[in-house]
Amino acid sequence: MNSELKSCSATVLHEKLVELYKQLLALEAAYVTQKIVFFRPNPESPGQNKFFNDSEAEIRLVLGDNRSGKSACGTVEAIAHSLGYRPWLPENHPNRIVRLPNGRPIPVPNIGRVVAQDYSQAIKQTIWPKLQEWGPRGWYTVRKDNRGIPVEINWKNGSIWYLMSDDQDDEVFEGTAGHWFWIDEPVGYRKYAALSRGLVDYHGHSWLTLTPLSQPWIADVIAERANDPDGKVKVYHFSIYENMRERGGFLEQQAVDSFIKNLRSDERAARVGGEWLHLTGRVYKEWKPEPPYWIEPFIIPKTWPRVCVIDPHPRKPIAVTWVAINPDNQKYVYRDLFDEKLVTVSQVAAKIKELEEKDNVPPIRLIDSSARELERGTGLTIQQKFSEQGIYTTAAPKRNAAFGYDSIHDALTVRADWHEPELIVFNTCANVKRNFLRFVWDDWRNSRDRDIKGERQQVRKTDDDFIDSIRYIYQTGLTYSMLKNMPHDTEEDEDLEDKYGMSMFSGELTSDRCFERTREC
Repeated sequence: MNSELKSCSATVLHEKLVELYKQLLALEAAYVTQKIVFFRPNPESPGQNKFFNDSEAEIRLVLGDNRSGKSACGTVEAIAHSLGYRPWLPENHPNRIVRLPNGRPIPVPNIGRVVAQDYSQAIKQTIWPKLQEWGPRGWYTVRKDNRGIPVEINWKNGSIWYLMSDDQDDEVFEGTAGHWFWIDEPVGYRKYAALSRGLVDYHGHSWLTLTPLSQPWIADVIAERANDPDGKVKVYHFSIYENMRERGGFLEQQAVDSFIKNLRSDERAARVGGEWLHLTGRVYKEWKPEPPYWIEPFIIPKTWPRVCVIDPHPRKPIAVTWVAINPDNQKYVYRDLFDEKLVTVSQVAAKIKELEEKDNVPPIRLIDSSARELERGTGLTIQQKFSEQGIYTTAAPKRNAAFGYDSIHDALTVRADWHEPELIVFNTCANVKRNFLRFVWDDWRNSRDRDIKGERQQVRKTDDDFIDSIRYIYQTGLTYSMLKNMPHDTEEDEDLEDKYGMSMFSGELTSDRCFERTREC
């Protein structure tokens, strides 16, 4: 009896093992033929998970280190668009169905374009192998050109990929209509513009995955819009460190370390740090267009004093910055003005009055000291022209700019007791944001001079208008208590007026002699 039970148990166990073996074979076959079902964003990469969670954004920009998994994510997202759903997500998952920016499911079949830097290397050696790795077997066919390079992918459901390259003529990209496009590594602006126009018919969207080594237009046109209130552009960073074996990836620690050590500092910042190569010398690298530096606006209490700083220029728009100071001396940049349509002092002055009317809190005003220079023909200064329009200012101290730049660094330090910095910008101030992202140290004209002389110790005097305006406030030493307790009769305290007779605190000319003083100087 015992032997029969043992024999029966052995048979049952054998059958279970055989069934398990068959299941393993089936699972292995499914993994080989439908690997995309097993895809999972790297749990160690916040950027990868956000990339898929924000899938309805109009533009998604991935700034990825080399070997950070950006092309793999771009590929599976393109496959999902062609299928109309993300096969790796459960059927009840809110992001399983691919949706366009208007919230509607993407139509199937649909048309998409995949754009790489060139055919022979990027398409043939990167995009095509990734599609073979992740694309479900038997679900698509490929058409190749006479060089054997894939140029078109046709899916069984009728969806189509057109594989394109930056080395094609710009005109090839014109007149195309589609539901989506994916750019892998930087390409020329005209191609991007033509592809974007092609999305209008279907209100489609796009994503770009790249290491920011070239094509600065991407930083100017796309990256600078990241986290703007309209939510149309989302930017993510994929790190090479997230792709190491210790963190669920496939890269060896030693190989990663060797790669990084062999890079020059500027290349390292771009290839590993996700910074734009042309902006690797950013002065304020700590500032990011996200909280706690870049926040949603709120109603500023009327008890907080305001400062308005004017930075005039002869050949570009006059820059105007508004800052509020709270009792803890935190400074909130809450408004900016840089309008190419406002070409005269009177136009800018009228706009300033219009914007400030809703505040009902008169600010004190600073102006760049260059505004005191006499203009040919009129015999007046820019400062005097503003005063004629009822905008009274005092000249801001410009000397010791290094102190002002350093003060901004200190103000951007996140304090442990506040969990936020001293200097905060409202996310409606796009011009201030642009300056923080583009303000860089100057560089030598060629790498030879840099190697001989070392890094230059001067800032590049472009994209600095609002940075200068902010540093003037710090160089003036304005504080909450100073502004709240300021005397209103400046005739009794002439230290509060500049040597040209303009009062910082009363908002008025202290005497008619200011014009004479200006002319004498």
